[in-house]
Order: sequence, then C-alpha cells, then structure tokens
Amino acid sequence: MKVLSVNAFMRDFGNAIRPQMNMSIYRDNFKCVCGQSHWFDESIELLAEGSMKVMVKCPNDPRYVTSLKIKTFMIFKFKGFESLAGACAQNSDEQEMLDVLKFALR
Repeated sequence: MKVLSVNAFMRDFGNAIRPQMNMSIYRDNFKCVCGQSHWFDESIELLAEGSMKVMVKCPNDPRYVTSLKIKTFMIFKFKGFESLAGACAQNSDEQEMLDVLKFALR
C-alpha cells in the first residue's frame, strides 16, 4: 500500500463520486493505513466511490483514509479488498479537506 500525503492521495484516487454502490455484499478484512486490519461492513464510513474502488475512513482514527480496490471474479464473485493507498491528515487544513470531500459527496 502506498502511504501518501492527503493531496497526493486525492490525486491518486482519481475521479470521486458520491457513494452509490450497494456495499452490503462486501464483507472482509482490509488493511488500513493506520497499520491495523478492520472488518468492512456497514459501520465503515465511505467517503467516496471510484471505478470498483472506495475511499474509507478509519473506524478508530478519522485522520486516516484508505482507498480499497474491490476484487471480484467474473464481476459477480467477491474476492476481497486490496488496499491501494492511504493518507493521514497531518494538520487542520488536511482534515478540513477530508471533511469538505465528505460534505460535498453527501
């Protein structure tokens, strides 16, 4: 997983849209940029969605965000998550950037 600054993370994620996918079928652990593994379910906060990937906020520390690729087989069979990149908001400006993203995509 790439660990990036918040600005680089946003560029790396690419086009972000409001989360629209039904994520209820995706259940698995994922590696968070905070260094821990977390269980992905409806309690995980989605900030944005991209092409077969999602941006999630760490459930333990809201300063951390991770982009997760949704791995599938033949589009229908869920095979788990791959952590692509992550970032940690180091100051109030970076935290505000994440908060604005969350607000804008709701």
